[in-house]
Amino acid sequence: MQKAPQKPSQKPTAKGTVPKKSPSQTQVRGMVDALVEGLWETGDKYFHDGDYVRVVSLCRVCVEADQSFDEAYSSGGYLLWSLGESASAEAFLEYGTRRSKKPGALNSEMAQQLFRTKNYAAAVPYFQKAIKIGGVGVTSYTMLAHSYTKLNKFENAVQVWKQVVTKFPEFPAGSKNLKDAEERLKTGK
Repeated sequence: MQKAPQKPSQKPTAKGTVPKKSPSQTQVRGMVDALVEGLWETGDKYFHDGDYVRVVSLCRVCVEADQSFDEAYSSGGYLLWSLGESASAEAFLEYGTRRSKKPGALNSEMAQQLFRTKNYAAAVPYFQKAIKIGGVGVTSYTMLAHSYTKLNKFENAVQVWKQVVTKFPEFPAGSKNLKDAEERLKTGK
C-alpha cells in the first residue's frame, strides 16, 4: 500500500480563474487529508498483519472521505475478492468507477475483477471503456484480447493484439499472441 495521494489543485472556472478557498475550507480539507493519510497508514499495518477485513473497512472509510482515492477502491476490491467476496468486490469497484476522477484505471480494475471470476463477457465493456477513456497501459489491452479469446471472438482478439503490437512494440509477447490469435481465427479454435 502506498501513501494517500495529494489533492490536485482546483479546476479553473469558466472565466479561467481558480476560485479561492476560504480559510475554513482549506483547514477542513487539510484535516480530511490528514485523516485519510492516517487511516491509509493504519491500513498498511493491518495489511502486513494479514487482517484484510480491517483493511477493507478502512478502504471504505477512505473513499467516503476522499472519493477520488482510486488506490483505496482497487486495494479494497482486490482484498474483497481474495476473501471470497466477489460480489462485494464488484460492487465496491463499480462504486469507484462512478466516483473516480480517473475512471479509466478503475474501469480496468473492475474489468480485471470480472476476468478473475471468469465473467469475460461482463469484463469486455469495462476494458473497452478503460481504453477509450485512456490512462491505462498494456495490461488493459492484453486482458481485453484474452477476454475475446475466452469468448471465442477471435476476430476481435486479433484486432486488439494488432493494437498491442503497434502501441506497445516493447511488449515481448505481443507478436506471439497476435500470431496465436490469427491461427485461432483461421481454425475457429
